[in-house]
Amino acid sequence: MASSNLSISRHKGHGAIDGTHDIAVVIDVIRAFTFAKTAFDNGAERILLAEEVDTAQTLAAVHPDSLLAGEIDALPIDGFDFGNSPAQIAGLDLSGRTLVHRTSNGTQMAIKALERASHVLVTGLSNAQATAKEVAYLAEGGANRLLLVATHPTGDEDVACGDLLLTLLGQEGGISPDQAFDRTQASEAAGKFLDPTQPEFPATDMVHVLAMDPPDYAMRVMLEANVPTVRKTFLKNA
Repeated sequence: MASSNLSISRHKGHGAIDGTHDIAVVIDVIRAFTFAKTAFDNGAERILLAEEVDTAQTLAAVHPDSLLAGEIDALPIDGFDFGNSPAQIAGLDLSGRTLVHRTSNGTQMAIKALERASHVLVTGLSNAQATAKEVAYLAEGGANRLLLVATHPTGDEDVACGDLLLTLLGQEGGISPDQAFDRTQASEAAGKFLDPTQPEFPATDMVHVLAMDPPDYAMRVMLEANVPTVRKTFLKNA
């Protein structure tokens, strides 16, 4: 799906996002937006994003049927229903449920991106194909300034996903799915989950992280009642 009219810029880490953009794709492969994809696959209706733990708890109190999920330093948060583990929720029926999600990288930068871009999408590897299709669709409508945000400040896995998106969008400088897989598996963050001496980081999470699912829906962030909210957006050009 070549999108020759795209003007692409990139950002890495937690710093302020410069400029204004038509589309921002916020990438957190390990594990925030892999978790989100798994939640939506299991029927979740929406995910409310929070910057801080107390903000997440306040949102959960306002939405009493919601479930709290997230991490600090990749570890579960006391009092939350789930950590940030896609494997933990993979077998659950979340039909119609609202999740409140707070993480160290992905949710932070998705919230920041809302201030800088007209359209904000979030993705990991598992949703990269759908995300690229949605970007191409938006570009056809004139949204041609694309920002790729690799949210991990030091890791390579989010950069690799961005490089894969370049290929999926028909841009130069991209990599193949196999290369994205290999770079993700070799990344510093992945090392914790592939180390049997660190059972607090479940190796089964990497099965979900390294999946590259067929395109079905993208994940879009919008403000709803002033709350950053992720919902599925089904592809118009699938």
